[in-house]
Amino acid sequence: MNPLVAVITPTKNRLKLLCEAMDSVRRQSFEAWEHIVVDDGSDDGTAEEVTRRAETDPRIRYIKRSGDKSGANVCRNLGIRQSRADFIVLLDSDDLLSPHCLARRIEALERNRDLDFAVFPGCVFTKTIGDYGRLFSPVTIGSDLDRFLLLDHPWEITGPIWRRTALEKLGLFSEQIPSWQDVDLHVRALVAGAKYLKFDVPDHHIRWQHDLTKTSALQFQSHGHLESGMVTVQTFYRLLSQAGLVSWYRRRALGGLIFLLAERWTRDGRLLKGLRVWFSAYREGFTPLLLYWIGLCVLIVYRLKIFVPAYNERFLERFKAAVGFRV
Repeated sequence: MNPLVAVITPTKNRLKLLCEAMDSVRRQSFEAWEHIVVDDGSDDGTAEEVTRRAETDPRIRYIKRSGDKSGANVCRNLGIRQSRADFIVLLDSDDLLSPHCLARRIEALERNRDLDFAVFPGCVFTKTIGDYGRLFSPVTIGSDLDRFLLLDHPWEITGPIWRRTALEKLGLFSEQIPSWQDVDLHVRALVAGAKYLKFDVPDHHIRWQHDLTKTSALQFQSHGHLESGMVTVQTFYRLLSQAGLVSWYRRRALGGLIFLLAERWTRDGRLLKGLRVWFSAYREGFTPLLLYWIGLCVLIVYRLKIFVPAYNERFLERFKAAVGFRV
């Protein structure tokens, strides 16, 4: 049976969680799938376990990432290129699919042949499904593009099912950025005018981890991630400008992203670096002069600890909300 949908899972040293993710794919009511697990260099028995499973189910494929480039984006692109299916679902190794997930998604794209992708909501859990009791992102009105620019994700990476041709047209994932990877892909898709629909029935489960080793946390600690963040903001502005989609609100959103990066440099003890980063928001026209000067004072006050720490934190959070960053 030729696969109609490929589930792509990048992984590294998450064997226990990976097994749960693979079990959720195996339990699908829709059977014409292939599950491609791309290993980014695990040494915890991942290769042996996935290979063992592949021997009993040929729909499972194990690929070991080789070469100098590493990271989730590299692995996702490798899996997409190696896939044989027309539809793509991206499943992280710590998340789970509901049993009817693939069936419903295939039906949605086959019923709406003009769509490039369709989006389904996910439920958040910590240890067992249902224990957190909420959706990843409640349904709201407003622009999905604006929400992504504010880092207020309207959906996460497992939410969409893509037509393979749509992903290829976008150039797949950027392999140069270590964080904000799904934001980058979705911003590029929305700016390019990709056609999509959002459905309201949850069909997957997102594991919520308060783990400082996660990429989402590293982007606020690593200098490489912070430098990359500035490049990503500049890329967003270039794409918006080329598409004629720059607005006052989107400039403010980009200014909010830059203040976030400036704040993290300041937290790391690099006040001058933080001030230079924040100045770029004014230089590029993302924030008005008055807001720039207020932000400048906020960073200095925060770094020099002029007020008590608790007041400092409240002051900082209020200003982030003022410049447009959703905390």
